[in-house]
Amino acid sequence: MAIFKTSVFANYQNSILHNDLTNRSYHYDTADIEMLRQLSIASADLESLTHSTQAAPSLKSRFEYLVQEKLLVPACTDEASAFVPHRIDIETFRQCNARCRYCPQSISQKTRGIMPMRIFNDVLNNLYSTHPQWIAFNHYGEPLLDPYFQQRIEGLREHGHRLRLFTNATLLTDSITDFLCQTDLYGVVFNFPSLDPLEWCQLMQLPEKVYWKARRGIEHFLSVIDEIPDGVTISVNAITTNQQHRAEQIADHFGSIGDVRIHSQMSHSRAGSIINGSVKVVENAIGGLYAGCKRFVGHLHVSWEGKVFQCCQDYEQVMVFGDLRTQSLYSIMASSKARQLRAEIFGLAPMQKNRLCLRCPMLRRTRFPINDEALPD
Repeated sequence: MAIFKTSVFANYQNSILHNDLTNRSYHYDTADIEMLRQLSIASADLESLTHSTQAAPSLKSRFEYLVQEKLLVPACTDEASAFVPHRIDIETFRQCNARCRYCPQSISQKTRGIMPMRIFNDVLNNLYSTHPQWIAFNHYGEPLLDPYFQQRIEGLREHGHRLRLFTNATLLTDSITDFLCQTDLYGVVFNFPSLDPLEWCQLMQLPEKVYWKARRGIEHFLSVIDEIPDGVTISVNAITTNQQHRAEQIADHFGSIGDVRIHSQMSHSRAGSIINGSVKVVENAIGGLYAGCKRFVGHLHVSWEGKVFQCCQDYEQVMVFGDLRTQSLYSIMASSKARQLRAEIFGLAPMQKNRLCLRCPMLRRTRFPINDEALPD
């Protein structure tokens, strides 16, 4: 009988079981979680599991279901080469018109760089066999500065992809909103840290007239946009003593205009790219094994030059794996360099001390951080 183990991509967070590789989530069953936890420690077959546990009659069917969902895999499976691009960030424009206190652009501005349409089309053609949830024009730049913004969205449509737009809304005109309403949007995320003009100006480091332009742009967008799959999110960044109040004010104001979700997040140092009082510095311990990250198995990051780099925390794009102009996506993401980093992130090898991951809050310390009282004895 075949021996199985828990996939390194299976993890349990906040009462939800998730598979990073398939990008699927499940409401947990305590018996399933216990089985996955056991098989993450030592591989086994169904027969030995039946003898070692108080097996319910449905154990066989549950075991088969977990295999079907790739939460359990054959013990001989080499998972270090696995990669499925569910979400894709393409750096179409490198610069930003804001200098947000919680963003590395405020202290280390990127040089000007516009992805040529030729490279953009090469990248899209290289993604022909993928079916991502969304593609974003994003890596610390403002996509609405891009002179080819509308052409790129038309390119996405031709390839059957949807845009998830990340923007500070300072350049969001009515004509751009009208155009976006006619496209296949997946979702929109607005960076808008405060409803108070003075505080917004301090955090964004922009003049007040720009605040009113961004605010009106968001208001108009909410008033005319139809329902989109992931909806509209307003990201309330920066760590302040009044963070909850900022989020509540924004929710009250914009929520009265349209359907909006508020994301009041812990702004962090972007793996050490920015350190000040507006962000939290993260330091993970060196040594031992880690338990994964939701990004490096399902999230692709492409530079304005068409190069594939590590992730959103790699501000300077130090860790480059290949070039989509000359290499296939899967040859890049299954290369020895990518395999090694994936093995370190998902606990198949000790993490090297120079990795960006050691300064990132997304790196998981355990795959099953659960309350033992919630599980059977």
